[in-house]
Amino acid sequence: MLVLGFIAKDLSVYVRENVSMSVVVDDQMKLPDLKMFQKRLEASPYVKSAQFIDKETALKQLVEELGENPKDLLGYNPLLASFDVYLNADYANTDSMEKFEKVLKQNKDVQDVIYRKDLIHLINENVKRISIVLLALALLLTIISFSLIRNTVRLLIYSKRFLIRTMQLVGANGNFIRKPFLLENLWSGIFAALVAMGLLYGSLSYVEQKMARTIQILDIQTLAFVFVAMLVFGIIIISLATWLAVNRYLKMNTSDLYYV
Repeated sequence: MLVLGFIAKDLSVYVRENVSMSVVVDDQMKLPDLKMFQKRLEASPYVKSAQFIDKETALKQLVEELGENPKDLLGYNPLLASFDVYLNADYANTDSMEKFEKVLKQNKDVQDVIYRKDLIHLINENVKRISIVLLALALLLTIISFSLIRNTVRLLIYSKRFLIRTMQLVGANGNFIRKPFLLENLWSGIFAALVAMGLLYGSLSYVEQKMARTIQILDIQTLAFVFVAMLVFGIIIISLATWLAVNRYLKMNTSDLYYV
């Protein structure tokens, strides 16, 4: 679930950084002014990149999309020069884009700012929904994992409940009794985490080969974080399950041990 979460995050960043704003500028702007304006755009914290589209290039793109040339009908090119502005992911939301739009329109050479508000809103809403679903699934799977591991550990310790009682009768305290059980299951948790890491790495390698050049999954830092999380959660879950199981039998009377 952590891997899916990181992939969803990377995809959302990729999508948001590829949603552009079209900044339409005055036809009378000279080339030096256009270059200066582009530099100011690229220096803005909002902007990841800015690309200038002249009138002729805009006309070619329109002809490719429509299959017709409006210049043949009107006798002139009706399109204006513009900049395709791509925002940083943190600013690719409706509030930030509205603020940036106001800043751009303060420039007298900017004729209009065009972008899809509905598309931006839809992208951010879908990212929120995906995050909530992944979080809910992660919590559910954690609860299921803990329940399965706890039941397995309880069965293991159940077979040694009389040994625990014998140790109590000869004067062993709770910490002394718990220690061997905790250490034994701790190594089991570490071994299980290592096996899970191997299986996860193999699965991700296979998926990345099938989706070559589509998405990068095997990022070193991401994998390191996920593997550490798997190891830590494996140790915590099995240690907690062992602690609870041993404590259960430590608190029982001798007569009760025969009926559990």
